[in-house]
This record gives sequence, C-alpha cells and structure tokens, in this order.
Amino acid sequence: MKNILLEELSPFCPIQAFVEEYDDCVYFYLWDYPGEEYARIRSCWVRNYKKAPESLDLEAMESGKGPMLPRALCAHPEGAERLDPDHLSIVWFEECDAAALLYKEEILSVIPGWAGPSDDGRSFYPSYARDCIGESDLCFPLGTSETNALYERVESAKQFWQSWDANPWTHLQQQYLDAITRELGPIDNYYAIDGGHWPPKVEQYTETPEQLRRFELAFACETEWLAKNEKQMLQYISGQTSLPWSYLTFFARGHTIPCREIGQIHERFTSVLLAQPANAPAISFPDMGEDPVNLLWMIPITDEERQFAENHGSEALIQRSAGKDLLVFNGECKF
Repeated sequence: MKNILLEELSPFCPIQAFVEEYDDCVYFYLWDYPGEEYARIRSCWVRNYKKAPESLDLEAMESGKGPMLPRALCAHPEGAERLDPDHLSIVWFEECDAAALLYKEEILSVIPGWAGPSDDGRSFYPSYARDCIGESDLCFPLGTSETNALYERVESAKQFWQSWDANPWTHLQQQYLDAITRELGPIDNYYAIDGGHWPPKVEQYTETPEQLRRFELAFACETEWLAKNEKQMLQYISGQTSLPWSYLTFFARGHTIPCREIGQIHERFTSVLLAQPANAPAISFPDMGEDPVNLLWMIPITDEERQFAENHGSEALIQRSAGKDLLVFNGECKF
C-alpha cells in the first residue's frame, strides 16, 4: 500500500513534486514532464519506518516500489516515526528544476537539478537525504550546513520566494531599463515579456552556474526591416524567454535555437545564434542576486550555418564572418 503525503507543481517548470509513503518507508520524487512520453522521475529515499534490512531489496525495486535503505547506511536502523503530512513542505530552488523536502522546517532531503542520469546516460548523480549516512544508489548523505552547500541553496531559495511576496520587480525593472537607455538612448516601446526567472539545469554543465543562469535576450535589425516584421519577431523573442523552463535547459553564448518566424520571412534562415558580437553595445546590467547578467544577441543563421556550428563550434562559425557586422540584421547572411 502507498499513500501520497504531499504533491506540488514547480512554479515554472513542467515538474511535479510528490512525497510517497509505503508501509515501511518514504520517498521524495520529482516527476519531469509528467504524463509525457519522455517523462522521467528523480527520486530520493527519505526514511525507513521499520527495521532496516541488511541489503537492498532488489525485488521491491523491480516491482516499482521504493525499497528501504539498508541498515549500514541508515541513521535510524530500527525505524523512525511516521511523518505527519501537515508538517511537510517543499522549497523549490530558484531555477525551479530542483527542490528540497522539509519537515517542521528542517531539511529531510534534496533533489538538485543535476540529480538522476546524465543526458548521455553514462553517469548517475545522486539526491541527498538527511537520515542517510552512507552512499548508495538511493541517495547520498546530506551532511551538515558546514559540509554541504545545498543547505545554503535552500535558505537562499526560501528568501528568494519570500522576497517576491512584496513584488520587487518594479524596482528591478527600472534598473534594467536605466542600463539600456544609458547605452542605447530612450526607449520607444516596452513589451512586457519578462518574467524575472533564470534557466534550469545549468548546474549539470558547469561548476560556476552563477556565471550563466541570468540572461537577457537582444536583437538588432534595420529600422525598415523591423517596420515590416515587428509583430512576428517580437512574438518570437517573447516565446523564447520561456523556453529554458519549458524544456529544462539553459541559454549561453554559442547556443543555437530554432527560429521558424524569421524563416517565414526569409526562407534561408532557420535558427538564431546566441552570441556577444565584438561591436555590440556594452550594456552594464546590475547584478541579480550577486549573479552577473549575460546579454545574448540573437543572430539569424541558415541551416547550413547551424550545422557548421554544431560540427565545428560556434566560435569557428563566427570566424567565417570575415569582419562583417554581425549585430544588425538586414535579411542577409553574416557567415
């Protein structure tokens, strides 16, 4: 028999968190893309209710049931008290692709953004449980605030969500608009496509995610071109701002993303390259939560150019520009 003690959706990502209780143990789960064909579940053992076994119950795992943690790895080998659902809560990390399970405001387990199998399936990364004292496939020890930076991440996330209770966006928005106008001059039109969020899963690819997880998108084009295609292009840019959370990914310099909208105007162009051209305006955005904000310019590219970038790297593609102005789009190829 199993019982769902708590379930909650991520604020922005297609992820469902839930706590499942069996007769003899409890698990914390994050279900990525729930209900979809490519869905996956990331799990973390929380605690045993009964006397811990000497070894892992493989039959239970094969039947789809969360097994008890073996005795040598468990902080309470004789079993712990049952959890009261009224005292359980979930804290979503700021990227919204990871979460911590709390009980009476104390951390029980953490499933970070990098937990689970890697994209290539060659590696497996653990989740963390407070009551685990040894490494296993079910979880790793959470340790203490002195030994594990995840404690600080959870506290930072709690403060982040509390700060939005007072809606700080108006103040932040003005700071960014000021940075833009100082470099580019007065703003003619403002379209509210911003959300104040940043990309998930970035921690799986870098040891310094704080250098990448904040970004602004920019696009420069000739005035005449914009007058003819403003609606389509603005709709496209607006749609890309939610892409990292919809697909659990992140944006960084050198990435390419599809651009059907420009392709409908100019058939050759199928994607955009995210870059920081040498002649781009030096807009100095204020840091967001002590993280730098990356300005990524969207440069339309053809399918051949996209394939070249994938095979040889974006820097090699940029070197093919032969001194052309990469920043301002006019309907012509840059590479």
